[in-house]
Amino acid sequence: MFTTTLIAKPGGIDVSLVENLTNAWGGSVAIWLAPDEAAEFAVEKMPENFWQVWEDLQALGVDLLIQPSAGRRKQMLIADMDSTMIGQECIDELADEAGVGPRVADITARAMNGELDFEGALRERVGLLAGLDVHVIDKVLAERITLAPGGRELVATMRKNGAYALLVSGGFTAFSGQVASDLGFDEHRANTLDMADGKLTGIVGEPILGRAAKVAALEEVSTCTQSPSWLPNAICASIMATSARCYICKAIGNPNLPADPALLLAESLQSMLGFVVCQSQPPI
Repeated sequence: MFTTTLIAKPGGIDVSLVENLTNAWGGSVAIWLAPDEAAEFAVEKMPENFWQVWEDLQALGVDLLIQPSAGRRKQMLIADMDSTMIGQECIDELADEAGVGPRVADITARAMNGELDFEGALRERVGLLAGLDVHVIDKVLAERITLAPGGRELVATMRKNGAYALLVSGGFTAFSGQVASDLGFDEHRANTLDMADGKLTGIVGEPILGRAAKVAALEEVSTCTQSPSWLPNAICASIMATSARCYICKAIGNPNLPADPALLLAESLQSMLGFVVCQSQPPI
């Protein structure tokens, strides 16, 4: 048996779409994980036209995933922080306070698009923050940082069902520690901002945590939790930028689509609860 999952932004999935797909593939009665946002149904085998339907639904802003129902429950959650578990890029918020917002935001956008080397871009951006009062970090956390909708519920549900929740960020521990605590993660990893005399020095701690750090974290934590050191997609849910998720999948031996491609368009993390935890109704 296979489980078919559809996810979109709020209001992005019409009931008739799910019903038509269920009938076309001979699926079971659909279960709505979040009204007009996430639904799933079971099918006996992988449909031959899956990829054509996947492409058609992408054009409608709907993500589609089919995975084996057996062993579907995830044992680990690994997530990005910036623009994922929170709604902002922390370095951009700091830069705005320092008066260099446009310069840093431009570098951030180019780095996220893969136009710049991440490590070099991070050093350059942090360098522009030299002299900023460290108390500004607390101000940004209090006034600018917002948690993603459903984030607490997602992490709590994963942990309740025995999963290990890890926040791994290319951002900074000055933020990830608070965010991890607020959302209930088991652990967090991020870069460090060097400070002296109550000011940022403009230096980021080495080695810099980038995409490779996510793979390393996946391997290390899986060993500590007595899971296999090589983790198939079936036991790890990833919530991060597409490029980073592709990088991880290639590193662990799956060069195809990012792990859990249905996460790409989900606007509310709460809508993903049934998908990553394999429950027909998430226990909110």
